[in-house]
Amino acid sequence: MKPIRKPATHELVIERIRRAIHLCTYLPGDRLPPEREIADQLAVSRESVRDAIKVLVDEGYLISRRGASGGLTVTSLMQPMEHMKARLRDEAENFLHLMEFRRANESLAARLAAERRDGADLARIRQAIEDLRSNDGIPRFRKADSDFHLTVAAAARNPYVEEAIESARDAIFLLVNRDYPILLPSTLEGHTRVYEAIAAGDSAAAHAAMAEHIDIAAQELVGVVAARRPSTPPIAGTG
Repeated sequence: MKPIRKPATHELVIERIRRAIHLCTYLPGDRLPPEREIADQLAVSRESVRDAIKVLVDEGYLISRRGASGGLTVTSLMQPMEHMKARLRDEAENFLHLMEFRRANESLAARLAAERRDGADLARIRQAIEDLRSNDGIPRFRKADSDFHLTVAAAARNPYVEEAIESARDAIFLLVNRDYPILLPSTLEGHTRVYEAIAAGDSAAAHAAMAEHIDIAAQELVGVVAARRPSTPPIAGTG
């Protein structure tokens, strides 16, 4: 067995804030809560929060602005398309493994959600679809997309499945960042099919619809990396 390394508290804070950004809890341009509030939320010292913020600023996640309207603001973290393509080509095997992992866990989540969801879950899933339809740009699109998948995961009522889905979306962000194209119509269609199956309580159809949706998202991204352009204007998302 390997020696156990206990991470420093500020490293855990970094991980929590990074994940919140990756999962679109905070969008580009959003202000992070004050240090004291973050420290209270995470039950850590302000010094640990301050050390974490320094790292996140250095990594480009946050920018510090002075003045009355200042504070810590989330950056766009957009990467040029050619850089993204090159990175995905280098990480192609890892990307496919992640999409297989997502397919298995999110299909299971959809099946369980069809069996366990309540009216509040259905309302939140519908809202995520409406937010997707009325998005006003890449960040809002990604948030609506993330909200949909995470709400389905929560409706599954299985904390291990929910954590697996969050972790996979977190990892996907590190590969494709915020600027990978996916067609809005196909995303809306996929989300709607999953919702209709969950609302109907049809667990088999929900499982199949989610699997198909994630397969299509993977195929579209592979097409972008292979320099095949979609026939209609793309918009960023995560599938």
